[in-house]
Amino acid sequence: MPECCEYKNETKTDRSELIFHDITLDIKPLIDSYTKPWMLECSDLSFTNLFIWGMDGKMQYAEKDNILFIKLHFSSVPMYLWAPIPKYGMEVDYKKAILDGIDYMKNAGVEPTYRSVWTPFRDKILETCPELYSMPTDIAWDYVYSRESLSTLKGKKLHGKRNHINKFLSKYPDYEYKRLTPEMVEDCIALYDKWIMEKDEETAKTLQTEKRSVLRALNNMEELGLVGGTIYIDNKLCAFTVGERLHPHMQLIHIEKGDTNYDGIFPMINQQYVLHECEDVELINREEDMGVEGMRKAKRSYQPIKMIEKHLISVKDLTNAKGIWGNDDE
Repeated sequence: MPECCEYKNETKTDRSELIFHDITLDIKPLIDSYTKPWMLECSDLSFTNLFIWGMDGKMQYAEKDNILFIKLHFSSVPMYLWAPIPKYGMEVDYKKAILDGIDYMKNAGVEPTYRSVWTPFRDKILETCPELYSMPTDIAWDYVYSRESLSTLKGKKLHGKRNHINKFLSKYPDYEYKRLTPEMVEDCIALYDKWIMEKDEETAKTLQTEKRSVLRALNNMEELGLVGGTIYIDNKLCAFTVGERLHPHMQLIHIEKGDTNYDGIFPMINQQYVLHECEDVELINREEDMGVEGMRKAKRSYQPIKMIEKHLISVKDLTNAKGIWGNDDE
C-alpha cells in the first residue's frame, strides 16, 4: 500500500482517536469559524444543513489540531466523513488529518471514504496523498444559477417558466408576497402536512422525518441567519421558501414548498424570493438533486450556469464496488 495510506505497525491508539459530538445550535460560531473563511460554494457544509439534517447523531463534528471533521451516519448509507477542513490560513498537518479520518473509519468497521468533497478540497487531499482514489459523485452536485436569470426568466429556454408565471398572474392577480415571520410558521406546517397527505404511504413516512428538519429550520430562523418568503392567496399561505447567505455573492436555498393546486406556484415563489430577498447577490445555489429524476429534471430546466462538483475519495478504487451507496446500489 502507498506510504500515505499505509497502516503497518499501527494500532488504534497510535494516533489519538477523533471524538465526535452532536451538532447543536450553540456551536454555530465554531463551525462557521472553519467553513466561512473558505468561501465555500457547496451546500453541504452550511451550518444550517448540518443542524437541521443532523439530528439524532446523523451528523456530528470533531475538532483536532485546528482541523474540523464532520461525520455522517444515515441508516441507508455506510458511515463516512467529509473532507477535513483546516482553519483558514493556519499551518496544519493535513496528511495526518487525512490519516486520522481514515483510521477512524477503519476502526468503525466501514470502508474509509470521504464523500461530497468539494473540488478545492479534493485537490488538496490528492496533493497531500496522491495515491488515494477519487471519483465524481454527480448526485451530490449543487445547481448554481445567476440571480438575473432567475429573476427575469429571459431567453427562449426559460419561455415555459414565464408562461407558468403569466398563467399564475392571470388567475391570482391579488396574490401577496410576504417575508416569512415567526407568526407564519404554523401556516407553513399546515401546508407541509397537506402536501404529505397527498403522497403515498411510504413517501409520507419519509416526509414525516423530513418535517422534523423543516420545523427545526423554521423555529430557529433568526439564530441560523435564515430569510424566508411566502405567497398568500386570499389570506391562505400557498408557498414558502427559506434560504441563507452562503457567502457574500451567493444565496443558498434550503427549503421550497408549494400547493400544486395553484398553477405556477413553484416558478412564482422561486422568482419572487429571488426578486425580494436576493437583490445584492450574483448567484443562487439550489442544492443537489440526490439522484431523484424528477428533481434533476426540474433543476436542469432552470438552466444552471454551473455545477458545484463533489467527489468521493477512497483508499482503493471503488468504481465498481457494491455496497458503498447503501442498500440500493443497483
